[in-house]
Amino acid sequence: MLDELGALLDQALTQGRRPGYLEVADALAIEAPLRIHKTTRLLEVLLKRDAEAGQPLRSLLVTSKTRPGRPAEGLFERARRLGLFDDDPEAFYRREMARLVKSD
Repeated sequence: MLDELGALLDQALTQGRRPGYLEVADALAIEAPLRIHKTTRLLEVLLKRDAEAGQPLRSLLVTSKTRPGRPAEGLFERARRLGLFDDDPEAFYRREMARLVKSD
C-alpha cells in the first residue's frame, strides 16, 4: 500500500493538488475503523522512507481538516523525531515544499 500512496502523492504533485487525509484514505480504500489513523501511519512510514532515500517528503502534501493547507501536527512531530529538522516547523515545511515543487 505504501507504493500506492507514493504514486497517489506523485500524481497529486504533478496535478498541483493537495489531497486531504480523507481523500487519501478513500483513494487507498482504507477500511474503518480508524481510517484517518491508518492513513496517518502510512504517511509517517512514507515520510521516513523518503527521508532515508534523500527524496523530498511527499507526505507533507497531505492537508489536515483542522489545519487547512498544512499536514496534521503529528507529521511534524514525526519529522522532528526522525531528526529531519530542529528549527521552526513552518520554516521546515516551506523548505520541503520548495524541494517538492523543484522535484516535479
